[in-house]
Amino acid sequence: KAKERPHLLIEMTSIGNEVCDHDIDNSLPLTDGCDIPGWRRDCVMEVSSNLRGVLNIGASSFYFRKARQWPLMKASSICWNQMMSKLSRPPVLLPPMITCEVASKQIDWENGKKITKFAFEWEKSNRPVVIENCAKKWKAMPKMRDVHGKINQGWTFDQLLKRFGDISWRFSDNHGETMSLLTYSKYIRSIEGLTDDSPLAIYDAEFGDDEVTKMLLDEYSVPPCFSQDLFELADVSGKRPPYRWILIGPARSGTGLHIDPLWTNAWVTVLQGSKRWMLFPKETPPAEIGIQEPQIPSVIWFRDYYDKVTAKDWPSEWKPVEVLQKPGETVFVPNGWPHLVLNLELTVAVTHNYASEFGPFKRMWEEVMKEEQEFAKAWVAGLKKHRPDLWEMGKSYL
Repeated sequence: KAKERPHLLIEMTSIGNEVCDHDIDNSLPLTDGCDIPGWRRDCVMEVSSNLRGVLNIGASSFYFRKARQWPLMKASSICWNQMMSKLSRPPVLLPPMITCEVASKQIDWENGKKITKFAFEWEKSNRPVVIENCAKKWKAMPKMRDVHGKINQGWTFDQLLKRFGDISWRFSDNHGETMSLLTYSKYIRSIEGLTDDSPLAIYDAEFGDDEVTKMLLDEYSVPPCFSQDLFELADVSGKRPPYRWILIGPARSGTGLHIDPLWTNAWVTVLQGSKRWMLFPKETPPAEIGIQEPQIPSVIWFRDYYDKVTAKDWPSEWKPVEVLQKPGETVFVPNGWPHLVLNLELTVAVTHNYASEFGPFKRMWEEVMKEEQEFAKAWVAGLKKHRPDLWEMGKSYL
């Protein structure tokens, strides 16, 4: 938690100084994790009197003897159940949808080349869309029948826990902290995880890179509707930036408002649970929608900004695309679109970022040259070999 949101340590430090005035055995762990109270400062979850008793908050508890050391004790004007009820309803304006079968159809393109209908209609136009049936044949998709007629268990959280409970999983590309899935299961099902404003969520870009989890890479596949990932053309000596993740998180976890790096597109398929999305046109002013560092946790963003950006007087040119994503559905996130995601329940998903030629290639080229200089060398070499037309285009930007 300290590595995930270090800015919240200020609160812990000020409280910790007071706690240390008492002769407490600091080797004893806090069973509910309130050593960083900031994770509950927004009071998204209300605490009943029974729960307070379970948490042992009272005069006999040195850790929680001061009311302000326990922000959750304050009354909350907006509780999670109210938010959940609102966000679980389909958006007033449903997002565009297409089936994977239709999206994957080949159409004629320049110089006798063929591309998919999806690349032509969605990647080129840079618009979000929900795609159905991408995971229909995946072993990762729960309750789907395989080629032998057997029903897949899929990537439900409980199945992953049985298969990989002792394996450590990453929580961010920005730090190397890991936790075993068994420990994580205890966290999300304990009072701590159940009352954190925005609980910890697994974002592991290295799944499949080790012997134990590499089998997962054979249990799903990139949907055929998307265009070729240009970063795959990089010379084998170049390690590409993180591009695939397994995402696991309980209700109220999610990803804050951001723009994907290097002007890449992304696709996200839910295997268990449900997600609420907000995707904003590129032209939307960042200050108007709360893009900032550190990111506002998505559950707090929905509490503070959702009504504002969905109001009738919100400018039409900044109107977000809303998605209520269910299992088996794939959301396409076009490059440059600010977006955030909130898990409405325990959710498992897989996502890839990919570099498409049907986008602002110049912008992507410049970003790669600036932000990923080592990878850029391998990528340029790959383009020269496999896509000399794009290599020539890129050279003209230098």
